[in-house]
Amino acid sequence: MRLKILIIMILTAHLSFAQRADVESYRQLYVHDMNLNKTGMTILGSWAVANVVGGVTGLAVSTDKEAKAFLGMNAIWGAVNTGFAVMGYWGANREKKMQYSCDQLVEKHEFYKNLFLLNAGLDVAYIGTGLVLNSYANDFNNPAMIHGFGKSIAMQGIALILFDGTMYTLHKKQDKKWYKLLQGICVTGNGIGFRYALN
Repeated sequence: MRLKILIIMILTAHLSFAQRADVESYRQLYVHDMNLNKTGMTILGSWAVANVVGGVTGLAVSTDKEAKAFLGMNAIWGAVNTGFAVMGYWGANREKKMQYSCDQLVEKHEFYKNLFLLNAGLDVAYIGTGLVLNSYANDFNNPAMIHGFGKSIAMQGIALILFDGTMYTLHKKQDKKWYKLLQGICVTGNGIGFRYALN
């Protein structure tokens, strides 16, 4: 009886340590993801603030209608992107402190990676919209303003697709490390589960 109790105690201690070590390995990768997001949001925020400052300053000194439309639209995009950057930075900082299971951490990694891919798709739409506006500007009552808007939207789309594409690529590069953890056995609070690489 004592031997059985001793074996159970050893197994319990071993599984408890394995659980902590296993989840901690996932957490380290996730913290890396969140630090990457924080750096990205800092870069996006810097670009956004530059657009606000440049746009507002340009509006104050410019007299050309197309230039004013271009600068004004840049300022609007800058203000919106500043909000996204602040929320994204705050969110990444908050996520680093959260406690998740290894399954949840994998899902979080996939979510953020695919979010940047989705945003890149939207960026293509922004570029297309800007180009269309610029091409058909002369069909509107105020072609100079439409030209300015179109050029601004296209430029912002190009900048954002470079940003989102880079962020997606950097997260994608982490897949090998994540998938390496997904092989074999994972000990969680719900028991032991077999894992295998997705690709």
